[in-house]
Amino acid sequence: MSAQIPDNLTPQQEAQVIANVQQQVQAAALQELMQKVTSTCFKKCVTNPSSKLGSSEQSCIARCQDRYIDVMGAVSQAMMSRGNQ
Repeated sequence: MSAQIPDNLTPQQEAQVIANVQQQVQAAALQELMQKVTSTCFKKCVTNPSSKLGSSEQSCIARCQDRYIDVMGAVSQAMMSRGNQ
């Protein structure tokens, strides 16, 4: 099911609708990425859940998040460069 832009919009209104949709898609993708990072890193770093995170768990989560985001950036760059070829 694909949405269509109504024919009675001005070019400026159409551009605004498209920009809004792109912004919503980007926000949803970022939210999904953060959910995956949180879940992945929590599972990797927190072996005995308790009411507080220990310093080693906090460090592990921070490193894990940094690596995950770095890898996602590298993958995105590779996909964009392949798409441009």
